[in-house]
Amino acid sequence: MKTVTLDALILREDFEITSSVGSSGNTRNKATLSIEDIKYDSFFFAALRKPIFQRETNEWDKNKVFSMIESFINSDLIPALILWRNSGGYIFVIDGAHRLSSLGAWINDDYGDGEISLKYYGNVISPEQKKVAETTREIVNEKIGSFKEIWAISRDITSTKDVKKQEMAKNLGALAVQLQWVEGDAIKAEDSFLKINQSATKISDAELDLIMNREKAYAISARAIVRAGKGYQYWSNFNEDVQMEIVNYSKKIHNIMFGENKYNRDDINSYTIAGIQSSSMTLDVVTQTVKICNGVYNKQGATEGNEKNVVNSLKNTLKILEYINSNKPFSLGIHPYVFFYSDIGKHKVGSYYGFLMFTKELVEKKKLDKFTRNREKFEQTIYKYSFLIQQIIRKKRQSKKAYSTIRDYFNELLDIIDKNENISIDEIVTNIKNHTDFNYLQMDIIDTQRVSVKSNFSRGKKQQIKLQSYIKSLPKCSICGGYLSTTSMSVDHIIRKEDGGNNSRENAQLTHLYCNTTYKN
Repeated sequence: MKTVTLDALILREDFEITSSVGSSGNTRNKATLSIEDIKYDSFFFAALRKPIFQRETNEWDKNKVFSMIESFINSDLIPALILWRNSGGYIFVIDGAHRLSSLGAWINDDYGDGEISLKYYGNVISPEQKKVAETTREIVNEKIGSFKEIWAISRDITSTKDVKKQEMAKNLGALAVQLQWVEGDAIKAEDSFLKINQSATKISDAELDLIMNREKAYAISARAIVRAGKGYQYWSNFNEDVQMEIVNYSKKIHNIMFGENKYNRDDINSYTIAGIQSSSMTLDVVTQTVKICNGVYNKQGATEGNEKNVVNSLKNTLKILEYINSNKPFSLGIHPYVFFYSDIGKHKVGSYYGFLMFTKELVEKKKLDKFTRNREKFEQTIYKYSFLIQQIIRKKRQSKKAYSTIRDYFNELLDIIDKNENISIDEIVTNIKNHTDFNYLQMDIIDTQRVSVKSNFSRGKKQQIKLQSYIKSLPKCSICGGYLSTTSMSVDHIIRKEDGGNNSRENAQLTHLYCNTTYKN
């Protein structure tokens, strides 16, 4: 599900922030919110904030955003927004950020790609975010009309013959959203936020994790990586040089995880190691990536979020990801599709988590040469029997609970191949079933598609056939025989320069960076 990013419309702040706007002594709080209040340059909107720990406002897809706007215009029942006013005069959204941001998107023409968002993200918005924003705007403008259009009609009813839009223009000034106010201090406001958001639209486990551990290094690191160092800076109290360092590391990590180019489901070379950036799983994937790369498996392993620890957390994360797929000389150049995607192109997050842990162990235990030596058969096994990892996940009932077992599965595969030079792919998986930890695995490859003479290929079957054809054309490393990633490869001399090799095309071969710079030597 591709969701609309509306996070820029309402700024994020700490509950304790002070302000010269407003006064805490004024108890005459508004009972309703009008269109004028939701305009970005209004007094009300200037004082509006989200709690610093609030989830990103990117949970709704284009249809839900449209439905919210339509419900407001049609005077349908909309649950009241719940707000809290702090001692400095700032107004915090305790419940209703998506509702309010959806209306704000329409009124201010910013569905994640407008002037407000561009400024918030430092003029850097991903192609995916832009595409979702444009699609949402098209739906709203076609079925309702842009706010600018309706506002112009209100000034001149005769400018359109569309009766529906005429009625809309006449009625908008009288429409409003109901407000409720939380009374009490910051502790009361945070308690209200958590209670409300755990009942209605429940906070995801990843978001709750970051809220409860927001002072920890991994939480600050994850927040930074999600937006490549853009948006609200949870590290803004750090030294200026450290802030810049955090932004730089976050951008590098983000680019390795989600790529710099547009995703194309029909191009396996556009697939990224961590899936699609606009996915509803993004925050969870980033958080788990940071935790795995830093060995944070429980609360005791989480360090405090000071300058040194946050920078180290990002460095550790970047190091492991660079080994997996980057342009660094030591990169293994793992092809994402082979390891982290199903045969129809769906990202397999469990495989990704398990391989992160596996790679961390390869690096720490100096087993990279062992992996490279056996890589060709290892990858062929992983690809042909990719469904075995799904069986491990089902056994553990959740991807996050399974990744250590998936790491062990990868290690067992590697050991079997390393100890049996001439073993076949099928024999490898037969051997692994003899291991007590994996004797439940079912090795038979079963095609569940029903075959019919007159039926057309299903959409999934077509995609499967296409991707299986594409992988056959992937180049392989001339040294180890593993698949090459277009974002992480090297042109190598077959006969080395020091041995008299020239720079002719006949003396060139494509290799992994690690194979060329380290393993070969």
